[in-house]
Amino acid sequence: MYIGSDVTEQSLELVRNGDYQGAISLLSGADGAEQKALLALAYFHQEDYANASTFYQQALELEPNNADWEDMASLADENVAAGAHLTIPPYRTFNKDALLAGPNPGTLPTPGPKPPAPTGFREFEIVLGNGLGVVCTAVMEGVTEAYGGLAGYRDRVWTNWYKRPTTLGVLTLAYMRNRLNKFNLKDTYPTSVLTAFQPPNLQPPQGATHFRTADGSWNNFANPMEGAAGTRFPRNIELSDVKPETGETLMTPNPREISEALLQRGDTMKEVPFLNMFAASWIQFQNDDWVNHGERLLEDFHEIPFAEHDPARVKYGQTSLKVGKTQSDPTRMEGSEPAAATFINEVTHWWDGSQLYGSDQKTQDYLRSHESGKMRMNVDGTLPRDERGMEESGMVRNWWIGLSMLHTLFVREHNAICDRLAQTYPDWDDNRLFNVARLINAAVMAKVHTVEWTPAVLPNPGLDMGLNANWFGILTNLFKKGKNRKTVADVNIRNAELGGVVGNPIDKHGCHYGLAEEFVEVYRLHSFLPEVLQLKRLNQDQVEERPFVSTRQLGAAKLSQEMSMTDLFYSFGNQHPGQLVLNNYPHFMRQLSIPGNPVFDMGAVDILRARERGVPRYNEFRRQLGLNPIATFEDLTDDPAMVAKLKALYDNDVEKLDLLVGTLGEGTRPTGFGFGETMFQIFILNATRRLQADRFYTDDYDAEHYTQEGLDWIDDSDLKTVILRHYPELADSGLANIKNAFEPWDKERDLKKERHPLREWNGEVKDNPWVGDLYR
Repeated sequence: MYIGSDVTEQSLELVRNGDYQGAISLLSGADGAEQKALLALAYFHQEDYANASTFYQQALELEPNNADWEDMASLADENVAAGAHLTIPPYRTFNKDALLAGPNPGTLPTPGPKPPAPTGFREFEIVLGNGLGVVCTAVMEGVTEAYGGLAGYRDRVWTNWYKRPTTLGVLTLAYMRNRLNKFNLKDTYPTSVLTAFQPPNLQPPQGATHFRTADGSWNNFANPMEGAAGTRFPRNIELSDVKPETGETLMTPNPREISEALLQRGDTMKEVPFLNMFAASWIQFQNDDWVNHGERLLEDFHEIPFAEHDPARVKYGQTSLKVGKTQSDPTRMEGSEPAAATFINEVTHWWDGSQLYGSDQKTQDYLRSHESGKMRMNVDGTLPRDERGMEESGMVRNWWIGLSMLHTLFVREHNAICDRLAQTYPDWDDNRLFNVARLINAAVMAKVHTVEWTPAVLPNPGLDMGLNANWFGILTNLFKKGKNRKTVADVNIRNAELGGVVGNPIDKHGCHYGLAEEFVEVYRLHSFLPEVLQLKRLNQDQVEERPFVSTRQLGAAKLSQEMSMTDLFYSFGNQHPGQLVLNNYPHFMRQLSIPGNPVFDMGAVDILRARERGVPRYNEFRRQLGLNPIATFEDLTDDPAMVAKLKALYDNDVEKLDLLVGTLGEGTRPTGFGFGETMFQIFILNATRRLQADRFYTDDYDAEHYTQEGLDWIDDSDLKTVILRHYPELADSGLANIKNAFEPWDKERDLKKERHPLREWNGEVKDNPWVGDLYR
């Protein structure tokens, strides 16, 4: 049956107007290549990806080598594999009554008997540590403030801490962090009310003194919903300057045009030579523990218009991108709110492993086996799956194989911890084993992130020293090396710098704890992700390239059934992520298919979200954090072609520059840094605060809460040991040759400094001579 050009035009108009079923009806019986491709496009927009693939293939049989059709056919196939049309997890919105209902701690175990008070020499060690802590704190605060105040931390535009000798650089970092703690912690609840508007004098339930609750409540007995799921994001800027953009300013410059010109990746991804793919999957694994705004609204959306020359008009038949708005905060009390807009965190703010365990009691109970304290797993050591084949865990939104691997690893780690505890405490019941194992497992993840992931991504000797001081303390790092270091020393100096944050007193710096809206924005690290995953079998040279998109959602479990976890871990250890720079944003994320949006440009959405949520644009963001603004685009980068593009898009006005574009575009970066100094401000503020504000990492980090076996387990663990504990066959890979598992798993005896910039000998990190800039 021949369908004429007039019907083709009518069908295309129907697609543009969103009447996909009308286009399908009009094109039924189509036998021309163009009509079959248009029919496929209509099915694609209906999220019927199987039919879309079929008709694109038929169109290509009639007219081969059409690049757009080939791309769309492949994308349709990948979406079928991923179940891209499925809403995972099920869609839900925030409910005011539920958010104000208060803590839901579930049933926690009864704490064991309090251990006897220390006596003799142990009592003397504690008294000595406390006394030295008082003196050392006064000295450290005085030295830090005096040096930082006199020496300063800013040149004309950029900070200068990394240009100084390592010790002075660390002092400068401490001064910068002190300033941020003093000026940039802002609670978004009205003054003098408790978090989530809870009534005063609530009494903690049994067990809350010793165990984490599922919803994150009762970390603070005086403010039980502080840091809990369903509470507001605080801010790191002045609340009077929280100004969500609307109308014309929200779309200026057009987010899609920014994505096209400044984010779109070229033909080849720019790689980071000193990282492997675990660096990319790990940060999403951690972010899922910390922050999530929940699902976007379905019926209320922003509309980003596509320019006349936008390729999406031809390829997808779309004239705009509809982006569901961020869910609003239903607990706002208009007229008494300190900020113009507030938003709710779906997950707990604490570093508590909620991505594994869930942020509500129902999810946690479902994921537990209720035997021996363990989490449910399949007999083959993989995650359980639901009736659709989707893996089950505490947070499965935006799921892909990299998350599947890390969730599998740390669920297995939880169960191994339960086995260790059961050996020593055979009389413990399931509930107590589970809750103590959760404490230990969460601390292992926090340690890995603090002393391994961050130095790997930002390989600078001064920063490495500062982060290890956060966990162990400066004195432990000076006098103990490698596996001999203990998180809490025998003589524990009661000072955050010298004795470490962990195991020392809690300090919230006068502001209720939560992870800020600005924190969410600086962790938009999508440029890490490649287009394809390079899959290998252990110690084999053959490489299979698998499109990233096909490993999403249902595709993750399918891949883990095809390949062993051992081979998947080996593959990730030997593939590089992308650089966090402009024009390196993944292609697949700029044409992503999600439920309700078969074509979704995440690059444009990333730009939109910061504006929508009132996060300042780049220059104002820097001012708010005590940094100097740029005066010209030439201050940002010395790449003349990039400067020209920036000037054209932003009308030569640096004040319009978006935060994401500015942070990716920073050409001046601290030595070895994978991202620039603007993002780093939020990082140095929160890297310490996540630990220092949590009583389970401070006042309650002790044998009474964790057991001595638990504390020893944490001290003995790093990512390498965790991986080898569960996949010992990887000892025959390059993992055995390196210390930091986020570095490339190279087998060479002499590790190249470009791939291992913080080279290590005998467990001791040395200042490295490498000063090359891999990001220019």
